[in-house]
Amino acid sequence: MVKYLVSITLLATVLATVQAQLKGYPPSEKVPDVKSAQVKAWLKEVDLSGAPKIPIAKGRPGDAPKCNKRQLPNECHWTCFDCAADDITVCPRANTWGLTFDDGPTAATPVLLDYLKSKRLNATFFLIGSNVAALPKHVQREVAEGHHLASHTWSHTALTTLTNEQIVAEMKWTEKAVLEATGLRLKYMRPPFGDINNRVRYVLKKLGYLVVDWTGDEFDTNDWDPELSDSKKIALMTKSLNKYAAGKRTKGFYMLEHDQSASTVKLAPKLLPLGIARNISFGNVPVCQGDSQPYQTVVKAPVV
Repeated sequence: MVKYLVSITLLATVLATVQAQLKGYPPSEKVPDVKSAQVKAWLKEVDLSGAPKIPIAKGRPGDAPKCNKRQLPNECHWTCFDCAADDITVCPRANTWGLTFDDGPTAATPVLLDYLKSKRLNATFFLIGSNVAALPKHVQREVAEGHHLASHTWSHTALTTLTNEQIVAEMKWTEKAVLEATGLRLKYMRPPFGDINNRVRYVLKKLGYLVVDWTGDEFDTNDWDPELSDSKKIALMTKSLNKYAAGKRTKGFYMLEHDQSASTVKLAPKLLPLGIARNISFGNVPVCQGDSQPYQTVVKAPVV
């Protein structure tokens, strides 16, 4: 599988505004400190002793790590070796476009929400925790308009490059930000860059999370790639959707899209009509999975 790469520069506009607003939270562009009192308290609540002994991958925070030539025993790395284990990779609902957007909320998110509202569509938003802490009202609007919230970690760092304790910190700080904004404790997550192996899965399961990847390279819109023109992206998706529509449609798919910037958001109104024209239905993760309890807990009525 081709590695899913997102340049850290595409998040710069968000990070620049976020930093000054994170009162009581870690820095937005960094992996949270595992020695903080808050993280130490969280670590006391989870037993990580049984985690697989898989080495920490080498990589920079803004990039997915380079793939090894050979997969390690019991590694099951999804991005590098297409090994999904029990990750959710397909929408089980027939003829359904699993509508998901990563990396928000950002200043561009309201434009996307306006469009989705006009089409009466509900999506799952895989949220970056530091962005939630800076822009809680965007997340509150998502809930109010029927969208589903899920985690995309605190700093968008490749999880196989982190220690088990750092993974806990990434997930729990995001969980805390969303909980404080909405009263909802997240249940689903998507790893940044699709970077996940069995060690990461073990930690995520200990925290109560279900992993949602996407349905392979054919369903990556490449909206994040500045080197591809919009016309090329539309052509690639047209080809993928034609192939899907020509099949039996007994199952759906999860599409990879982003609300990380104005450029990614403006592509959605060009891509979603391709599904509508082919009579493909749309649904967020709970709709796809038939999940009537899409959060770990609802601590209080969501703030709207």
